[in-house]
Amino acid sequence: MAGAAVHERQTYWLSREMEEIQARYFPGVQPITFHASEIRSGKGFWRKVQPGVRNSLLEEMAQKVREAPSPQVVLFAAVIEKNERLHGEEAVRRATEEICRRFDLFLTRKHHEGDSQRGLLVFAESSYQKRAKVWVKDFRELGTTWGVLNNLSDIPYFATPAETRLLQVADLISHSVFLMYERSNPVLLRHLMSKFDRKGKIHGLVHVGRGRGRTCDCPRCWSERDQNTESPWLSRSDSERVKPSPVLMMTLGEGEASEPAGG
Repeated sequence: MAGAAVHERQTYWLSREMEEIQARYFPGVQPITFHASEIRSGKGFWRKVQPGVRNSLLEEMAQKVREAPSPQVVLFAAVIEKNERLHGEEAVRRATEEICRRFDLFLTRKHHEGDSQRGLLVFAESSYQKRAKVWVKDFRELGTTWGVLNNLSDIPYFATPAETRLLQVADLISHSVFLMYERSNPVLLRHLMSKFDRKGKIHGLVHVGRGRGRTCDCPRCWSERDQNTESPWLSRSDSERVKPSPVLMMTLGEGEASEPAGG
């Protein structure tokens, strides 16, 4: 699961960047929903688009997110390794909790720095949305595993990705992290790593599972040990790709954990 925290003054500009990408690649065409896994796999509208064009479009989207000013655009993601206890709905709940907590910590840090802000959550519509409303309500009122959330301004809202380019950006981030952790493919995440919330080590990306820690060289675990160099995962070439442990990567917009569904 992944998302982007976008300051209200930046939402228009980031959305416009996505619109301009479509205008350059497909001038005169009605708005196309940028669903990262469909673009990459060539499904639906993208079936007749050459793979090189599709890959270039995805990389350009990632580059535009990277170029957005900080901290007006900050990224968050949760990677959950499936096991006998943590899978299905419980894994989705844990990912939601992790994302909400890390967003709240980011806002708390901004408050201590003299820039008080409140956060609004907008999820992609999915089969989990009714439960997500309950989860977030509980996180605010009863607390997460780590304490109560203090900086969310309202209940979570839901929309379809076709309605807003910003949810399509969130989908791109989720897909980029999915490719890295499930396919050992850093092609998109390389562009985005600098945008994840960090204060020394990376806070905006979390890896939950038995594989994490000192034996894991993923970007999150690597930053726990070394904050001055890049995770070796991000410099892998095609010949070095090794399938890591199975993980669950989900956007609330899709409700499934397979690559064709968007990560």
